[in-house]
Amino acid sequence: MKYISYFFIAIASAFLVILLSLSSCSPNPKATTSQPMMMKAQPKSQPQTSQQTADATVKIRNFKFEPANLTIAVGKTVQFSNVDEEPHTATATDGTFNSKALDTNQTWNYTTTKPGTYPYICSVHPFMKGTLTVIPQKN
Repeated sequence: MKYISYFFIAIASAFLVILLSLSSCSPNPKATTSQPMMMKAQPKSQPQTSQQTADATVKIRNFKFEPANLTIAVGKTVQFSNVDEEPHTATATDGTFNSKALDTNQTWNYTTTKPGTYPYICSVHPFMKGTLTVIPQKN
């Protein structure tokens, strides 16, 4: 009888692990589209659809940000483009910006608002790191 209870606990644990794995990997139904999305971040990470062209691009490929370090002027727009098979985010560690989950071939634009150095990660894969350096706009 003792071993039967261990068996049922093992089955329940395996089921729970599978369930949690599937729920964390499921795409956000609100972010799923049939075409790539163009979004622009507002302060406090409020994304909006935007047709604005980007001044610089960061590609998300092979679980890396390319380039990992980017310098751009205030008021310029950087586009994050996920060309990986997995969903990724571009999330500033200080909360300045957050792309939410980008599926394959989705893009997200962020227009810089103030100078500074902004380290960012993929919140799904925190080992992925990058730095956005924003410099004052030249007159």
